[in-house]
Amino acid sequence: MHHFAYKNGRLHCEGVALDDIAARFGTPVYVYSSQTLERHYTVFEQAFAPRKVKIAYAMKANSNVAVLRTLAKLGAGADTVSAGEVRRAIAAGIPAEKIVLSGVGKTRDELEYALETGVGQINIESEPEMNLLEQVAKEMGRRQKIAIRVNPDVGAGGHAKITTGKSENKFGVSFETASRLYARAANSAHLEPIAIAC
Repeated sequence: MHHFAYKNGRLHCEGVALDDIAARFGTPVYVYSSQTLERHYTVFEQAFAPRKVKIAYAMKANSNVAVLRTLAKLGAGADTVSAGEVRRAIAAGIPAEKIVLSGVGKTRDELEYALETGVGQINIESEPEMNLLEQVAKEMGRRQKIAIRVNPDVGAGGHAKITTGKSENKFGVSFETASRLYARAANSAHLEPIAIAC
């Protein structure tokens, strides 16, 4: 269920006619339904019951601060791919410990910022990235929770240019490499492996 419906031939959002919004604010205009976001979040969270899960909203889907704030009030975390997205998530009220920093090609500055901010998890995409994070954490006297992203070498049948799960893609490491990196991280004073990411 969502809170968009036609009434007398006019599309409404939560009882407000969208043509009235367009007349007032001009077009293009983006209209989001907080009630729809709240309902869908709740349904998704309840699907895991009775387990209590951590839900991290992928900000690349929509980084509108009002959307993020709505989800933050419900207890959502954020899956981010840059220091800028981390800042935006925090500005929207998402606690740093509920933020995951993902994405390939993280810079030293981004890793330092993530550690300073106290993000809850950093997803590692490669061995060099793990080496860099471990060095940065050591220099800062920190221990960081990590997940190692596994590339399952499986295609989803989509367009070759947007495939992310094949071994030739830049995302993640093989199962064998992940096992080795996980064991190494478990013995590190500055890394705490807590998960595998796919």
